[in-house]
Amino acid sequence: MRRFLFALRAFWRVLRAPDPGAAFARFELPAESARPAAEQEKGARRDLAEDAVYTLVLLQRGGRLVDFLFEDIAAFDDAQVGAAVRQIHAGCRRVLEDHFGILTVLEGGEGSIVTIPEGFDPSTVQLSGRISGSPPFSGVLRHRGWRVAKTDFPQRSARLDPSVIQPAEVEVR
Repeated sequence: MRRFLFALRAFWRVLRAPDPGAAFARFELPAESARPAAEQEKGARRDLAEDAVYTLVLLQRGGRLVDFLFEDIAAFDDAQVGAAVRQIHAGCRRVLEDHFGILTVLEGGEGSIVTIPEGFDPSTVQLSGRISGSPPFSGVLRHRGWRVAKTDFPQRSARLDPSVIQPAEVEVR
């Protein structure tokens, strides 16, 4: 699970960076070290960075997310953007369901009343408002939260550059 969280954090950093290549390079490790522990850490960090980029690969393949986020949509009217977003939403949602098994932390609709029991995990539920005493707490659900139920990445080819989200396409004439 720690690998996934690191990969997700790296994914968002690379996605939001003005220069994704430079952001990805930050996850590359320094020259090889003679210490076995350093070698293991180096391999683990590289694997995590590659997993983060591979998450982008999956979202690009499934929903063209990177294309959309880097497209200048100012020239398009709302109907055109809305039509594109429906396709991107469906494709990316499918990727999250298929490869990450995304589930809600709490059941119920936003705005519904929920009870947080004694012994709840504070890393999964963030309380706000006037908190006094000890659980159980009752309150209004503002966000259901999300958790990963699985990570199931397709096998990657060792021959491919792990920093490439999608290769450029050129039609030769």
